[in-house]
Amino acid sequence: MRVKVIMAAAVLSLATAAPAHAAPTCADVDTPVTAGVIHGRYCASADPGDRPLQILIPGITYTNAYFDFPGFGGLYSYASYMNARGYDTLAIDRLGIGRSTRPALGVAVNAFSNAEAVHQVVEAVRAGGVGGVGGRHYAKIVLTGHSYGTFVADLTSATYHDVDGVIGTGWFQQPSVLGLAGVTAVLWPAAADPRFLGKILDPTYVTTRVGARNFFYHPENADPAVIAADESTKDTASLSETTYLIPEATGLTTRIGVPTLRVLGQYDNVICNPTPCTESGLEQQVPALFPAGAQVHVQPNAGHDIALERNNTDGFEAQLSWLREEFQ
Repeated sequence: MRVKVIMAAAVLSLATAAPAHAAPTCADVDTPVTAGVIHGRYCASADPGDRPLQILIPGITYTNAYFDFPGFGGLYSYASYMNARGYDTLAIDRLGIGRSTRPALGVAVNAFSNAEAVHQVVEAVRAGGVGGVGGRHYAKIVLTGHSYGTFVADLTSATYHDVDGVIGTGWFQQPSVLGLAGVTAVLWPAAADPRFLGKILDPTYVTTRVGARNFFYHPENADPAVIAADESTKDTASLSETTYLIPEATGLTTRIGVPTLRVLGQYDNVICNPTPCTESGLEQQVPALFPAGAQVHVQPNAGHDIALERNNTDGFEAQLSWLREEFQ
């Protein structure tokens, strides 16, 4: 039995190991949308084949850096992991964050304006490739979201029916009551935060309180240096985004209509609070919430930011396996 277990582990390792490809070609790209510009980091892998492009959508107070976390030898880069395995990525800053257009009034940044902007990015990619970089066009596009970025991906797919798949991390259908209360408790006006002092004046733009980023991690599975780096790169959200659950989420997931994967940390403070998530528990909810079907994976011993936990490759491998299964 021990030999079988070792052999199985070796097969899994070979299946998910990065092939010996050249480094991806990456560039910053800006896509014009009605609300202004959506900035993104586009990475074209050395050998994309006919694989779908992943458009990566971060959650509140995160930029595209969530998917390509700087430093640490690239250990926390989902984009690099996928690029090395032949998948091109476009990690965007949502409307109102990072280098994308930040409307003067935060009320303009909400679930619907975010979904419209993402839809326009999808349309631009289908019409002319990604910013003209590499000259590649894509027959299929998958939206890969994290946290609120998953909600935006769901809303985009359910409203415009313009993508071929949705991967949602740090999200199932909506936060628990305690999870939503926890998120609200760690937010304060961005204008009061040293990182944004004098740069943001509208009090409806918020960010996490100084030293509160650990809310998004399971402490037993997180590197304190990563949490510190997360604090130094945090961004903003709008109060309009924190009110997205009602009525926007009502029945939303039932209208996605494309292959869907959900990956959550076992101890996600936003979704799995107070009860830890289990695959069996989530799978029982799938028929009602995802009539078109959805696969579920729970990353053990992980918190909300599954890509930034020590065992992030567990979630990365689940996403890679799903992509290979759905888009061969």
